[in-house]
Amino acid sequence: MDRTFLKSAYGIDAVSIMPAMGGFSAKAAYRVTGANGIDYFVKAYDAALPTTRVFIERIESCMLVLDRLSASRALCRHILQPVASLQGRYKAETDGLVYVVFRFVHGETPGIEGMTRAQTAELAGILAALHDTDVPFEAQGLAEDVSLSFCERLARYLGEAAAKHAELFALLHPHADMLRAAIREALRLRNTHRVGYAPLVLCHGDAHGNNVMQGERLVLADWEDLRLAPAEADLFIHAWHPYGDTLLAAYAAARGGYHINRALLYFYTLRRRIEDVWVDVQRLTEEAPSDAEAKQLLAWIKQGIMEVQKLFESKTN
Repeated sequence: MDRTFLKSAYGIDAVSIMPAMGGFSAKAAYRVTGANGIDYFVKAYDAALPTTRVFIERIESCMLVLDRLSASRALCRHILQPVASLQGRYKAETDGLVYVVFRFVHGETPGIEGMTRAQTAELAGILAALHDTDVPFEAQGLAEDVSLSFCERLARYLGEAAAKHAELFALLHPHADMLRAAIREALRLRNTHRVGYAPLVLCHGDAHGNNVMQGERLVLADWEDLRLAPAEADLFIHAWHPYGDTLLAAYAAARGGYHINRALLYFYTLRRRIEDVWVDVQRLTEEAPSDAEAKQLLAWIKQGIMEVQKLFESKTN
C-alpha cells in the first residue's frame, strides 16, 4: 500500500498501514490510520481477474448507493461508509489495482458458525430496514442479472473439463449429471418464479456471518453484491446461519408479517450453491493460482458439489 497514492488519490496522510481481512473478492485490504486520527479500511481489487471484473464495473453505482444508505436514519450505524476520492469518485486505480476506501469499523467478525441468536435477529432487522428503504435513482443500474450465465458456462465446462484440467475433471465427472439437473432446475425456477417478479428492493446479496462486524452494534460489510432484487435474494442466506429459522422469523416480524416466498427462497439458495462451484472452477482454470491456492480451490469445489447435491436432492426425493 503506497502512502503517496493514498495522499494523491484520497487526501489521506497515512501514519500507519496494517494488513486487514478483505473478504473473498479483494486481492488485499488494509487498516490505515490517518494523521487526522481517523481510521480507514482500504480494499484493493485486481482489475485483470475475471471474478472481480464485474464488481469493478459496478463500483461507482454501488458506492454511491451505499453512501446514500450510510446517511439514512435507519441504517447509518449498521453499514460501511464509503470515502470518495479527491476527484469525487469512489474508486481509484494504480498499477493494475482498483482501490475503494471506507471508514474503518472497530470490531470482530463472528464468522458463519459464530453468529449468535441475538446477532442473527439483529441482522434480520438490518435487512428489513434495507429492504424498506426507498430505492434511489442511482440504484437503477444495479438491477439483478437474471440471465444466470454462470449456469450455462458451468454446464459447458462439464463437457470440456477432460481436455482442460485432469484433476478437476476427476472431481466433476462423477457428479456431472447431478450438476446438469440442478442447473436445469435453477433455470426452471428462474423462468417460473423470478422473471417478472415484483417488488424489487435493495439487497446486500451476501449477508452471512463472515460479512458482519460486531462492535458497539452489528455492521454489515462487503457490499460487492449490492443489487435490486426480491427480498429473498438476501433471505436465502438463512441456510448459512446456525439460527436460520430465527433470521426468517425476525425478518418477517420486522417487516410487519412479510410473507416469504419459499419457492424464491429455494431458487436463490440453489442459484448461489451452483454459482459458488462455478466461481471456484473459474478461479482455478482462469486465474493462475499457486499450488496451495489450487489445492484449496479443489477442496472448495468438492464441498460446493456436495452442497448442491444435498440441496437439490432434498427437493427431488
